Amino acid sequence: MSFEKEKKIFDDIYNGINGYNLSHNGRSAMAPEDTKFLIYGEASFAELLTIIEDSGIKNELNGLTTFCDLGSGTGMCLIGTALICPYFNRIIGVEIVPTLCESSQKSIQQLAKVNEKLAAKIQIINGNFLKLNFAEISLSPDVLFMHYPMHGGGVEDLYLQLEEKFRSELKSGTIIISAIRKLSDLKTFPEVLPSKQIQCKYGNVTIFFHKKL
Repeated sequence: MSFEKEKKIFDDIYNGINGYNLSHNGRSAMAPEDTKFLIYGEASFAELLTIIEDSGIKNELNGLTTFCDLGSGTGMCLIGTALICPYFNRIIGVEIVPTLCESSQKSIQQLAKVNEKLAAKIQIINGNFLKLNFAEISLSPDVLFMHYPMHGGGVEDLYLQLEEKFRSELKSGTIIISAIRKLSDLKTFPEVLPSKQIQCKYGNVTIFFHKKL
């Protein structure tokens, strides 16, 4: 299936938006303890298309309704997913940096000028995803995307904390797509597809596909 029309919409929306600068400026105004592990990075339309269309994961998404991106930045993954996967009813982004949330909202408004129905599906939560309750009905994702938005000493402990939240709060059958880092508890979150290498603007990245039992 060709997505040339959808890619043009995406490119028009994100023309001139510099997520790196927005992230840097936003983090500089935040408390150091909230930003010390953060790093900016988002999947482009082409990268999303490879992850969803070329990996085989699309077959696992049949009948699922709620997509969630942890560390959603300027909303590229949200808008790209809305365009590539219009069957999702709800597309939720969680982002802690206010400037990136503001940029996301503006991009959603741009999408609404082209396709109001798709734009209405997208919601931004400005907050720390480690403090969310994924079991709440207002969230309760069927598909969770993680683009490894943290780095530095101590980050491994944070990811183990996040995995513990997944164990206790995610419903059975939730698909977890993680970039760069594979989940450690493969008994609870077995891989449902082989990992896939994709070329990103900052280098080769491995994508892992898990499902919660």
